[in-house]
This record gives sequence, structure tokens and C-alpha cells, in this order.
Amino acid sequence: MTQTAAEQLAKKMESEVKRLAPQAVIRNDYSSYKDDGVDIYVYAPRKVADMLRGRLKGTMDVELRRVKGVRARLLMEDIENMTPEAKKKYGIPA
Repeated sequence: MTQTAAEQLAKKMESEVKRLAPQAVIRNDYSSYKDDGVDIYVYAPRKVADMLRGRLKGTMDVELRRVKGVRARLLMEDIENMTPEAKKKYGIPA
């Protein structure tokens, strides 16, 4: 089965996150859009979140220009400020 452009973008961003910060957790959410968008949630420690946001923003801008008609949002969350319930829900080690 072929992937949509949004799924390809999410896969590219996931590999970039794992390359830059292996300890980060990434979650892709397609429910806000039909087939033309994705919300990319990245959960990382505070000390790498700012660096990661800057690097991923550039990568995402390049990919969005390359693939036309895709909407995407990059959302960063600091793991240290998450509640234990949220960590459990997203599979983040406490």
C-alpha cells in the first residue's frame, strides 16, 4: 500500500528525530486532518528540546516545500514537565 505525502513527511521527521535525539519520543497524529496533514508531537528532555526544535523546523520547512499540499505542525513537549499519567499514556519511561 502506498503512503500518503503526510505519512512520508511523518516518517522522514521520525527518522530525523531518532538521529538527533535517540532519547526523544515521537508521536504522529493524523486525526485532525483528512489525508493531507499530520501533527508531529516530539517529547524530549528540556536540554535537547530547544536544539531539536530549531533543527527539525528547518527540515520540516524543506520537506513541506518539496511535497505540495501537505499541512503539518511540529509540537514539542518537555518530558520533565509531564504528569506521570501522560507519560504512561504515551509510553514514556518515568
